Amino acid sequence: MNEISETAVNVISERTVVRGDVSFGHVTRFHGTIRGNVEAVPGSLLVLGEPSVVEGNVRADTLIVDGFVRGDVQARTRVVVTGTGRVLGNISAPVVKIEFGAFFQGSCRMEELIPGAAPRLKPA
Repeated sequence: MNEISETAVNVISERTVVRGDVSFGHVTRFHGTIRGNVEAVPGSLLVLGEPSVVEGNVRADTLIVDGFVRGDVQARTRVVVTGTGRVLGNISAPVVKIEFGAFFQGSCRMEELIPGAAPRLKPA
C-alpha cells in the first residue's frame, strides 16, 4: 500500500478565519481570512485565492495574489498580482508582475534576489 504524504501542501478553505500571525511552509493555498501577518518559509509558494482576505503583512518566497491584501507584501523571488488580485500596500520583490485587471495602491520596489532564494528565470 502506498503512503500518502499530506505534509507538503496546505489548503485553508473559504470561511476559515485566522486571527494572529501565521507561518506556512512548502505550498499553501489560502481561501479564508487572516487578520495578522503571514510568513512563509524559504522555498515556499503561497497562493492567496480569489476569496481570500489578508489584513496584515505578507512575506513568502513566491506569492500569487488572486484575493485581497491590506498590508505590505514582500517576496524573496516573485510576486504576481493576478487580474482578480487587490493589494493595498507596498510590494517588494526581485520580480513583480501585475496583470491586467488587478488593483494595486502603494509603492513597488524591485530588489535584487535575496541570498539563498531560488534563482530568477532567464527570458527566452
